[in-house]
Amino acid sequence: TNTTILLNLAPVREPNALHLFTAGVKHKFDPNVPILHRTHSHIALVTAFNGRAVTSKTRAAGRRVNEETIVGWSTFLALVKAHKKLQKGWPISKVVLYTTSQLIVKNLMSTNSKPLGSQLSIAVSLAFDAIATDFPEVDIESLAFCNL
Repeated sequence: TNTTILLNLAPVREPNALHLFTAGVKHKFDPNVPILHRTHSHIALVTAFNGRAVTSKTRAAGRRVNEETIVGWSTFLALVKAHKKLQKGWPISKVVLYTTSQLIVKNLMSTNSKPLGSQLSIAVSLAFDAIATDFPEVDIESLAFCNL
């Protein structure tokens, strides 16, 4: 499966590091397809800790979404998951976020490009900030990988 491939490619056995793999599937929107038969685009998250997958989630992302929305919401979901695990006392010293687009994550974090910010940009920024503020001892890293 794709989960197995991702886990084999990443250094998920690193002690006390929480690895968050985010991805998305964008379905082409076709207005000619009847509403009941249209498919949503999806976001996915696989969480690995101490060498094994601990959670796997898939969520609908909507019917008319772009790549920024898919990457942004999957990043937000991953960071919320990491924050919850830290709150529960998991011995995490590092959070590693794997994304299909580091550029989109960087742009979502940037306050220079959007003076007021989009809701998605604000959500992602606050999620990063929550981990950094509540758990300053935890390092956060973002890496890119190809969407399989």
